[in-house]
Amino acid sequence: MDMTDVNSTKIKINRPVASWLDYEFLMEEQKPVRSLTVILRTAGCQWRRCRMCGYWHESSAHITQADILAQLDYSLRASPKEDFILKLYTSGSFLDEREISATTRRHIARMLEQPQGKDIKIKKLVIETRPEYVSAAKIDDLLHIGHWHLEVAMGLETADDFIRLHYIDKGFSFADFKNAARLIADCGATVKTYLLLKPPFVSERSALEDVIKSAELVAPFSGVISLNLCNVQRYTPLEELWKRGYYRPPWLWSAVEAIRAIKQKKKHIVVMSDPVGAGHLRGPHNCGYCDTAVKEAIKEFNLTQDLNILEGLNCDCKDKWHTLMRCDEFLFGSTIE
Repeated sequence: MDMTDVNSTKIKINRPVASWLDYEFLMEEQKPVRSLTVILRTAGCQWRRCRMCGYWHESSAHITQADILAQLDYSLRASPKEDFILKLYTSGSFLDEREISATTRRHIARMLEQPQGKDIKIKKLVIETRPEYVSAAKIDDLLHIGHWHLEVAMGLETADDFIRLHYIDKGFSFADFKNAARLIADCGATVKTYLLLKPPFVSERSALEDVIKSAELVAPFSGVISLNLCNVQRYTPLEELWKRGYYRPPWLWSAVEAIRAIKQKKKHIVVMSDPVGAGHLRGPHNCGYCDTAVKEAIKEFNLTQDLNILEGLNCDCKDKWHTLMRCDEFLFGSTIE
């Protein structure tokens, strides 16, 4: 059945926004494990004010809880024929009951006990949420039915309250994140923290410094640190800045340096980065010639956590990036040692 969403485009309400198979590094086994990612279409994020985020355009006011269960059922038909990691996202907050009701959440947990009746188990279940929706009861709904490791992802973006509140307009504080992370840990789950490389209004070097410092501050609360490389999504305030020449997505060299710096200090934490849009003007990019090689190296690092993979990457444009770093230091100062 087709319905018209908020953007007047045709969507199938009983199909997810997207789903795909991949691999993800599992720290407990020290190896990549098969994964299934599912992005459920829901009523969408209630906040809808983050300057770089356009994911709420994938939502629809017409979605019912029955539609969400049908989307998941459809996605699980393509689940791996082996034990796997399931990443269940909504482009909003899985724990927001305006998106996923308590009844639906429990029903989902029961559906996942044996995906499609197979003798296959989910090793790790990953969900995303804003911190204000975290509660012990909601975490227990997902933990006490299944026997998987539950990982709750939260988009902190930065440990700097000023940048998060004024440049990103995220709507919560670092203290809010820490309180939610402690509650999650007390319930027996772990936290994946999303950090954003190069929010709007932040220079390249300052952005690199901020993400490295933020990783240091969130490490005590995180089992996984996911470095999100800012890209320019349509119909966002960031797109307007980009069109006027006031914003450039981060260099891939900055991503490599951030990953290296974070992983060297936090070897016990999984550090990962999905370079969405890499090599395109709207996404993280270098000069165009080396983008694919750097992107593929980052993706290989994600699966191995081996920093040697990032060694030896080079291109003439790296000198231009170094020059930019020096100019930033001259203009704005620096805290990188």
